[in-house]
Amino acid sequence: MKQDTIDILCCPQCRGELSFARTSDSFGHSDRSMVCRNCGKKFTDTEGFPDFLGETGLKYSGKREKIVRTLYAKVYTPVNNFLFLFCGGAGNARREVLSRLDLQDSFSVLETGMGAGENYLWMNSKAKNLRFYGIDIQKQMMVHCMENTQKWGIQAELFRADATNLPFKDEKFDVVFHLGAINLFPDKGRAIEEMIRVSRPGTRIVIADETDKAARLFNVFTGANDKVTPPVDLIPGNMINKSLEIIWRGYGYLIQFTKPYNPPNSK
Repeated sequence: MKQDTIDILCCPQCRGELSFARTSDSFGHSDRSMVCRNCGKKFTDTEGFPDFLGETGLKYSGKREKIVRTLYAKVYTPVNNFLFLFCGGAGNARREVLSRLDLQDSFSVLETGMGAGENYLWMNSKAKNLRFYGIDIQKQMMVHCMENTQKWGIQAELFRADATNLPFKDEKFDVVFHLGAINLFPDKGRAIEEMIRVSRPGTRIVIADETDKAARLFNVFTGANDKVTPPVDLIPGNMINKSLEIIWRGYGYLIQFTKPYNPPNSK
């Protein structure tokens, strides 16, 4: 990890500054890690990516979430491509969302829940010198994404972290988006607030996921689940240019809004 990367990071628990630390155990195994200067929390980097979660695992909200996350982690790309056949194909579905992003040369792009990284491949052809950053909660997704970005020759800084406690300082990204799985978040409002916090003023934030029409397809395997409601009402009232539309032939929704310059504190 480069120094300019750690300069945009912070402790996800207390927002304190981080610094590099390298230690060795009695067997001579080296551990490159980061330490919070404020609370002393240590974050390791032993598997090729900084881990801000440690032994914290996924807490499934129900049977459906456990099935979806476990299946995706193992066979993400083929399953994803199959499911998007209902939406006109994975390429069209991806384009329908990512075309809404304000991609410009040399912009910093954050995807919360980057999965296997296919979105980086699409975006990399739309602007020059984009700086990609991504977080995911599942270790298997981290490995998939690292393998893919290396294969494609794309540089991306990846972190295992929770979307509701992002390890980034305020207002560091020009593009922030989430594509898929926010319906499964136990605290969607907190995740949206975090996306806003790390976005620079003027950033257009995009969120997309499945509608209740698509969720009913999963009910065949998981049984009845709560009705899917797009979290547009959780967007703070001081955001501007808010919109909600149905995409993917009715199987998905897309929310977009802009973080204003010098926003008031009201919600």
